[in-house]
Amino acid sequence: MPVGTRKMETVRRELKSCPPDGFVMLRQLSYDEMLERRDGGIKILMEQSPGRNVDAKTSMQIANRWSNQFTFPRCITEHNITDENGVPLNFTGNIELVFKMLDPKIGAEIEGYIDELNQEDESEDFPIASNSSSPDANEPPVESIPEN
Repeated sequence: MPVGTRKMETVRRELKSCPPDGFVMLRQLSYDEMLERRDGGIKILMEQSPGRNVDAKTSMQIANRWSNQFTFPRCITEHNITDENGVPLNFTGNIELVFKMLDPKIGAEIEGYIDELNQEDESEDFPIASNSSSPDANEPPVESIPEN
């Protein structure tokens, strides 16, 4: 029978932005974690109160920060990235502090590898579940009756 559970093995990614030998070991998110990541980003956007006058760009930045704060501790299982004193960065501790210290090129590279590992967009023509009442592409269009 085909195996339908997530891959438990980790993958090693060499960090070009952290020479000479920076690396991270990454694991794939579970489906439950992927759903939680999506829900968390949406919740952040929905919690914006109308009186705060937050634009779409700011909302997206907030959602991206939340998503990375969610995924980095869950996906990074091992690394050799240190601060200037040689102390390894603790991605499972105070992640906000780590993000403030982390070189942006290294953070962006790790983010890219995590996204690649957990890619949701490359499903092989699988239909996406929808809760909307929009018409299905396979159903014939409903013709409206013109009002007189």
